[in-house]
Amino acid sequence: MNIISLFDSFVNYFSHFLSQDSISLHDLEANIIDATHNLNLETLASILEYIDLNYKLSDERKLLFHVKETRTRTLITSLGLVTFNKTYYKSKSTVNGKHHYFSYIEDYLGVDKWAKMTLRAEVNIINNSLLVGMSWAANNTIPCTTISRQTISKKIKNINYNLTSNIIPSTHTPDTLYIEADEVHANLQRPNKNRIVPVILTHEGHKEAFVNKKQLKNTHYIASSILQTDKLWNETYNFLDTKYDLAKVKYLFISGDGAPWIKQYLYCFPNAIYVLDKFHYRQSLNYIFKRDPLLTKLADDYLRNRSVDAFKQLVTLQCEAFPHQSTKMIKQEKYLLNNIDGIINQRHPMYKCPCSMEGHISNMYARFITSRPHSYSLEGLENIVQLLTMKANGITLTEEIYHQFKYGESTYHKLNLERFISDFRLQASELHNHLTKYNSTYSVDDSSFTSHDNYRLDFFLNKRP
Repeated sequence: MNIISLFDSFVNYFSHFLSQDSISLHDLEANIIDATHNLNLETLASILEYIDLNYKLSDERKLLFHVKETRTRTLITSLGLVTFNKTYYKSKSTVNGKHHYFSYIEDYLGVDKWAKMTLRAEVNIINNSLLVGMSWAANNTIPCTTISRQTISKKIKNINYNLTSNIIPSTHTPDTLYIEADEVHANLQRPNKNRIVPVILTHEGHKEAFVNKKQLKNTHYIASSILQTDKLWNETYNFLDTKYDLAKVKYLFISGDGAPWIKQYLYCFPNAIYVLDKFHYRQSLNYIFKRDPLLTKLADDYLRNRSVDAFKQLVTLQCEAFPHQSTKMIKQEKYLLNNIDGIINQRHPMYKCPCSMEGHISNMYARFITSRPHSYSLEGLENIVQLLTMKANGITLTEEIYHQFKYGESTYHKLNLERFISDFRLQASELHNHLTKYNSTYSVDDSSFTSHDNYRLDFFLNKRP
């Protein structure tokens, strides 16, 4: 490998360009970029051929292998499209009557013989797809090379999320923790049509309460399009149980829009305080009472004071005034009454961080998933969700993680087959209900239990007050 010759060609390129009578700054910039790009590719190709030639001339190769032929190979790398020569070898000895064929440079670099793109190039393409979009990534990630969107889609579809996050226990457990839950709507290929992707966000409240643009403290996202919702809540419990000492948490608020899957939190967090998202609450009130300030204020007072009959009577009057909307109004009425506890808890004295999940869902997930006009496969959607979740949690997709994703088994596929806290709690609750009719008493020797053990036991067996 002659490094000097590489730089000679680099310098000669500029000598020819600078010899022109007139040049512009724009042309100078463009030529520097082109010259640097060519130098990068020529350097990479030279190094690859140098490694290949060294082995070809080595005593080890001469002892074990014949040179069969020299082939040309082209790879899409993060530097661009590189073409180099590789030597193909045939073993001198046989195993079971068969010769062994191999290429040293491919084995040395760990490149699959059928691969058309390096890991770094694939990682850069996927990261740019999540940052800007597939179309932009296809045209702008690899210098002087365009990748099809279908290629990027296949790269994402063929990976398996199997990253076990390293949860570092917090040195301080706050008195109050917050969990926010919402969902993302995604279009799926037929016959599945669409899929609701649940997303859970945990945090410790606002970093600084005195600033106008508030930020959440120690956020962590958990989401999956394939993981069953009860398993998703178990993942949330496992994270919080590892991160904090839950026995020291006095208030645990769970906020959302009241969807059935959100209320499954009871199986893992029976003592949590549920709060209905103010956005959906106001949305329902505005639909029923048409943004009339007097009626809206009156309905709000009725709900917060549990004056159910008075609230129903007020809705009935609205149905008479707008008979063509009465069906939807009754539906919104049931929605609000089913979440009356969550409405009252909006003014809990310790609830100091109102739910902002709509904004987080939009910024972190929906603008990449819901806004896309094309449909996802089940595998592709899950991989997109997990890559976005990693990004939201501040984890950068590296070559090491991507290699693990390509050749590992999906973690969440395995989790769906396992039994977790919610299953145990359900069985314990059913057994407790079955035994109550016998009026029996029992005792548990908890003298050796720690406070942590007692707290977990309460989460398993106690009912929500």
